[in-house]
Amino acid sequence: MTRHILLIALRRPACALALAAACAAPALAAPSPAEEAAPAAAPPAIRPLAGVLITGTVGKDDGGFTNPDGSTVKGNLSGRYEAYAGAEFPIDTNGLSLRLTAGIHVSGNMSGSSGSEHFTRFPLEATLWYPLNDKLRIGGGARYSMRARFSGAGGHTADGLNATPSLVLGAGYQLLPHLLLDGRYVYERFERYGGADVEASFWGLGLTAIY
Repeated sequence: MTRHILLIALRRPACALALAAACAAPALAAPSPAEEAAPAAAPPAIRPLAGVLITGTVGKDDGGFTNPDGSTVKGNLSGRYEAYAGAEFPIDTNGLSLRLTAGIHVSGNMSGSSGSEHFTRFPLEATLWYPLNDKLRIGGGARYSMRARFSGAGGHTADGLNATPSLVLGAGYQLLPHLLLDGRYVYERFERYGGADVEASFWGLGLTAIY
C-alpha cells in the first residue's frame, strides 16, 4: 500500500511538468505582436537641393573675343558666381548618391570696346557622391554648359564658341544637418571656330542646402 501511494505521488508532479512544458512550447515559438508589426526599413528618400558658389580662375586664361557687330571684349571665362538647384538620388545603402543639377554661371565684368560685358552659361551637371564618414564626402562627374554667350553693352551675343563636356571634382563637408560646405574644381574648355580652344576651368567654394 505504501509503495502504491509513493508511485502516485511521484507520477503527479511528472505529469504536471509535462503538461506545463507542452503548453509553454507554442507560446515560446510564436512571434510577439510587436515583432509581427515591425515594418521594413524605409529606403532613403530623394533629396532636393539648392546652392551658390563663388568661382575663380585656375590660371591666366584671359582672351579676346569679337561680337557679331564687330565690337571686342577681353577677359576670362572662369566666372564669378554660380547658382544651381536639383536633387540627389540614393543609389546604395552605403551612402552613394547621384546628384543632378541645373544652374546659371556668370563671369565678372569684362572690358569691351563698347562698354563692359559679362559671360553667361547655363550648366547641367551629373555627379556621384560617396561619404567618407558622417561629415565628409567626395564626388565627381560631368558638366555641360548650355547657351554660352556674352551679354551687356547693348546685348551683344558672341558667336563662334561651343561648349565641350567638362570634368567636375568636388568635396563636401556637413556644417549642419541640412547645410553643406562645397568645394570643387571644374576642367572646362570652349571650342572657337577657326582658333584654339578657350580655357574656362575654375575653382569654386560655396554652400548647398539639401533636404
